[in-house]
Amino acid sequence: MSKLYGDYYSGIDVINLKFIGQGTQGKVYFLPPNKVIKIFHSNRSCKDQFYILECAKNSRFFPKVYKHDDYSIVMDFVPGVNLRDYLAKNKLSKKLAFELVELVCEFERLGFTRLDIRAPHIFVQADESIIAIDPRKTFHIVQKYPKKILGTLRKFGYLDQFFSLIKNKYSDKYSHWKNL
Repeated sequence: MSKLYGDYYSGIDVINLKFIGQGTQGKVYFLPPNKVIKIFHSNRSCKDQFYILECAKNSRFFPKVYKHDDYSIVMDFVPGVNLRDYLAKNKLSKKLAFELVELVCEFERLGFTRLDIRAPHIFVQADESIIAIDPRKTFHIVQKYPKKILGTLRKFGYLDQFFSLIKNKYSDKYSHWKNL
């Protein structure tokens, strides 16, 4: 991690903040009362993710951004359980199935070329709405259907049920995805 700013990122001293987790791009710390600060290893990764979140700033499916600098982004804390962990303990409901389709529709609306995201980056809320975190390469990778999302549903034995639930309301998605 760059020490360009010492322990200060986006004007915030992170030294005493609670560490939440880390991925390939950087580390995330909890910023009370309900925000996080993500500190990136590279300014390029930070710039790329900020651009994606800026494109999605009016979307209910992404956290709101409050400020950023070359190596960090301050955004809403996203509670809930990631989709993989959720499906390990809960059944797939009609609402959650519809939410997953709506997320992909939102990716299309935003002009993303990658119509997919990994299950650990989809957080299921108490009301079964979903929020996506850590969007990456949404304009660089071309993925015309939610391969990873469908793979997760298959892994937990919910793929057939998912298709059954979406068949009538999202017949176009059903027809396209069912035959892949």
